[in-house]
Amino acid sequence: MKIYIRYPLKKEYIEKILSSGTNVEITENIEEAEIFFGWGLSKEEFKKAKNLKWIQLTSAGVDHMLYDDIISSEIILTSASGVHPKPIAEHVFGLIFSWTRRINVAIKGKIEKRWNKDEIEWCDELTGKTMGIIGYGNIGQEIGRIAKCFDMKVIGLKKKKENVKIQPDELLTFQDLDRLLKDSDIIVTVLPHTKETENFISEEEFNKMKHNVIFVNVGRGRTVDEKALIKALKEGKIQCALLDVFYDEPLPDDSPLWDMENVIITPHIAGMTPHYDERVVEIFLKNLKEYPNFERMINVVDKEAGY
Repeated sequence: MKIYIRYPLKKEYIEKILSSGTNVEITENIEEAEIFFGWGLSKEEFKKAKNLKWIQLTSAGVDHMLYDDIISSEIILTSASGVHPKPIAEHVFGLIFSWTRRINVAIKGKIEKRWNKDEIEWCDELTGKTMGIIGYGNIGQEIGRIAKCFDMKVIGLKKKKENVKIQPDELLTFQDLDRLLKDSDIIVTVLPHTKETENFISEEEFNKMKHNVIFVNVGRGRTVDEKALIKALKEGKIQCALLDVFYDEPLPDDSPLWDMENVIITPHIAGMTPHYDERVVEIFLKNLKEYPNFERMINVVDKEAGY
């Protein structure tokens, strides 16, 4: 079987792939490829890939590959879900501590060479707070696991109450979103971007949150109505926004978010880890071992559902 690789893998990982089966061959011609391994294909490339049967993405998000030709085809699409729980969960708490321990203010003083203790009027702790996690999949569950270590109450929200290994204190479905919004001191969104989740958090949802809530988004930017978020921040309806993802990326220079004191921004880096390549190749090799028995492969995407 011929594999087309569009990902900067080290030689050791290429060798692992080549030694995984007797018929494995790497091709530089997409028209010959039966399997694609990489971040994605353009529509034009996909049309040329007449022999393609399986696409293994190197990203957990799949929205960039869900164009009509892919959805209507019989090609199997698998994601790299499982690579990100550890780094993204740690990033979430890095963002939260930057705000609650006022590290963001202290860093500003360090840059300006000022001992700015008088500017830090308060610090907060997580113990006893309630964290609502919107999107309680693998990443959400790892966030929940860590939250419990800080004696927090965890409310998980999931489309269906299934495939949950790390149980929260309360597990809700999308129909119970209002309850999570009302009860949470910290809300973390980890949703994928689909037709159903676009603008999942809008002005209506912000109005139902506690006015001092800490809002975190490490899922996809388009799951949050950014104009509604900015309005909520300006009007003091929420305490702050800690953001790694945005409606448009890179975040436009003229976005009001850049100048807001109650916003912390990181440039979509929550998933970065030195173990990324190792983990994504491990997922690929597991699937390659089962191919073409798609029923036994992991991370098979429901192309209609979008994840």
